[in-house]
This record gives sequence, C-alpha cells and structure tokens, in this order.
Amino acid sequence: GGGGGGGGGGSTLKIRGMPYRATEQDVGEFFRGYDFNPRSVELLMGRDGRPSGEATITFADPREAQRAQMEKNRGTMGSRYLELFVQDY
Repeated sequence: GGGGGGGGGGSTLKIRGMPYRATEQDVGEFFRGYDFNPRSVELLMGRDGRPSGEATITFADPREAQRAQMEKNRGTMGSRYLELFVQDY
C-alpha cells in the first residue's frame, strides 16, 4: 500500500488469531457498526503464501480505531479469540 495524506497514524488495527478460512467479508462483519473503510481490509499472508490468521483494517480516525480495539478485543470469530492492536506508524 502507498502512503497517502492524513495526519497522525493510529487509525489502523492489526488483527491476530483469525481462522485461516476467514475472508475480508468476515472481518467486515466482525466490525459491523464501526466507521471503517471496507476496502482497507487486508488479509496478511505468511512466507509460504498461505493465510497467517492476521489482517489489518483502517478506521475513519484513531478514536474509532481505539473504540473498536477496546470493545472488540478478545471477541470471537468462529471458535477463535481475536487479538486487536492499534498500529502506530
């Protein structure tokens, strides 16, 4: 992904612990009701090119990202607990 304007980072969450079969749509469903960019959801791949169970998602602003992190951290997707981290650049 390229840079792009917009001050201060902190509006992107990193998600860990997802089921390997999870899709971008699953991530969008998990964060339903929050103000995020659906096209920002990115599933991260491991070195072998397979899903790593990690993803990133970018919210409208850092406050919304923090709200999502606080409210949805340790939430479940399928049978997995997700860990959410605010990315600071």
